[in-house]
Amino acid sequence: MSGFDRRAFLGMSAGAVAMLRHPLSAAAQTPACVPGGMAQFLPVRLNVDCASRRNFQLFRKYPNDLGLAGIVSMSFVRGKFGTYDAGSMIVFPWQKPKGVSRTGAVLPTSRTLSMSAAPIPDGRLPLDEYVCNFRLLAPANLFIGFQVDGTTYRTPESRFDWFTNVKLADGKSVGIDWTSSNLNNPWFGGNRCIPVDSTCNGAAWRKLIIDGLMQTSTGLC
Repeated sequence: MSGFDRRAFLGMSAGAVAMLRHPLSAAAQTPACVPGGMAQFLPVRLNVDCASRRNFQLFRKYPNDLGLAGIVSMSFVRGKFGTYDAGSMIVFPWQKPKGVSRTGAVLPTSRTLSMSAAPIPDGRLPLDEYVCNFRLLAPANLFIGFQVDGTTYRTPESRFDWFTNVKLADGKSVGIDWTSSNLNNPWFGGNRCIPVDSTCNGAAWRKLIIDGLMQTSTGLC
């Protein structure tokens, strides 16, 4: 469902997969949550701007060709093209290799309401960091990340904690991958996956992000 081949590792044991996906889980000691950070003090609701809502609608138009990289600001962030309050969620499309021939190399996606940018061209890259570094030009270390796909995860894939299938407000489902190569672990006690339990309020953050995706799926600005 992204550059990391989800299907290829299904033949491995659950333990082996967990070690591959979350090598930090084997450490004897786990770093603590960020003291006083956003991982511990939650917003009531995430802010989702109109640009992200437009990006989501484009993703729905080409569900087999586009995925979404998602980020959430954990403090006030200043980027080249704007500023983002703490608790702002942004989604930006990435283009699957086979989707280029069907949708064209460039699609009208929104960097901001007044500026467009091409989808992320290569799903093998860390998608959330790509959004920060090459689309928003904002410091990646101030965000957490996740991915969204129009194809839901199937058994036995869906039983792993780092995947969630959810039906959104538009009546259609998505698959969410809660992992990030580098963004999540500083905020969630060394976990690359936003925790499914109460660790650093991981479960609460998942609920906030799902609610943010509900907002994007309405298409309202």
